[in-house]
Amino acid sequence: MNKTRVEAFTDAVLAIILTIMILEFKTPESFSILAVVDQIPYLISYAVGYLFIGTAWYNHHYMFAKTKRVTKGVYWANNFWMFTTSFIPLRLLGWAVV
Repeated sequence: MNKTRVEAFTDAVLAIILTIMILEFKTPESFSILAVVDQIPYLISYAVGYLFIGTAWYNHHYMFAKTKRVTKGVYWANNFWMFTTSFIPLRLLGWAVV
């Protein structure tokens, strides 16, 4: 399997995950600072999730730079990693709402 295709697919999936995470932000109904303060838990949650996914993405590209070929096992391990990463928005936002 061509490793550049796996890298490109992973990049696309992670970009979608980050996009879904930002959708939790709501437009404040007023210009008061209190309306913005209500969004702080989501902002912190988003920042932590973005940092985690950004670090994982960097490590993923570092590993693939060292990889000569992608086997079926590597492909499915990568898919499982992306699947578990897709739960980050749910976990972090669940903590932020509490």
